[in-house]
Amino acid sequence: MLFRSKFINKIFNYLIIIICVPLMGCQFTPVYKNNNIIPELCSIDVKNEKNSAPLYEIKFKNELQYILCDSNNSNIKYELKWEIVRNYRELIKSESNYTRRYEETFLVKFSLSNIENNNIIYSDSVTSKGAYNMLEDEIVSTIASKNSVTYHIATNAAGLVLDKIYLFMSKE
Repeated sequence: MLFRSKFINKIFNYLIIIICVPLMGCQFTPVYKNNNIIPELCSIDVKNEKNSAPLYEIKFKNELQYILCDSNNSNIKYELKWEIVRNYRELIKSESNYTRRYEETFLVKFSLSNIENNNIIYSDSVTSKGAYNMLEDEIVSTIASKNSVTYHIATNAAGLVLDKIYLFMSKE
């Protein structure tokens, strides 16, 4: 009898913990209580790429401008400076050298500065990766695969930069 009451008491305590801890610990904020930071995101001016920039830099800049604000905004408060470092790495090489697999990596370093006083308010970096195959006998498909991966890596990197900026601005 004593064993049964202790067992039921322990189960009851575990159920209370299992039910109460997630309710207190998630710190969920309803959508209607969130600050609308879209006007803040629209007030960011993305710096232009360098002269004679590669296509992936142009794609990154255009994608980032579009996802930050899809309309023109004359109330610019912030300036986003960025730099892309592109790297390649051979992942797999077949014994016959007919097929190889490469990984392409973009390291995007960016900083957000206030235009009024030129102070950097946030600086960070993101990494975006993709892989493609190089087939010795199919040049056209290899070029298409490589260009497609480069395009998607740039688009993904722009989304990652937006996520970091959004999280930073939602904390302020």
